[in-house]
Amino acid sequence: MFVDAAPLLAEEDLAQADYVGVQRLWLLSLARAPYARNPQGALRARGATAASQEQRFGALALQPWDLHAPQLAADLTRADEEHEVDYVARRCLRLAIGSRIASRGAAGRILHFRAGIIGERAYDKGRPPIVVQIFSGGAPLGVLAVDGPGWRKLDVELPSGPEERDFLFAVSSPDAARPFCLQGWTTR
Repeated sequence: MFVDAAPLLAEEDLAQADYVGVQRLWLLSLARAPYARNPQGALRARGATAASQEQRFGALALQPWDLHAPQLAADLTRADEEHEVDYVARRCLRLAIGSRIASRGAAGRILHFRAGIIGERAYDKGRPPIVVQIFSGGAPLGVLAVDGPGWRKLDVELPSGPEERDFLFAVSSPDAARPFCLQGWTTR
């Protein structure tokens, strides 16, 4: 069997994972493997519903799930590459420390922002944090500090205003040697 028409995602935490712009998820699992967790329970906990019965292919199980996620308003970083952050492939935009990215898009209701240090450099002890400041129309929306391994999250309710907005993400740290990536989008 081949899957070549849709992106493949490997995620450890199905209940908290971000599926930007995804309405239907096809869950492929090894449900009877030793120490396997129940992936259906994690999806139900986030409000997803099974779109049909599970199909079995030997030890593999395949089942479509409707996520009922908020509608995507704008993909602000337009990331089309994946980088390993905390041992999981993340769709994110790689930026150098000290750089800024400006984006324009539909404001929506909520700004979602994710960031992390790429690869093993995230585990370097004693390094100063990488700080991302987020602005819209010159006004600060939030700050996210990344000080070690993990995919850090920040969700900000956007104030009322124009439908289309300018967003600015500014990345800073005294230690510019670590590879870093971020992802940002808005939902309605």
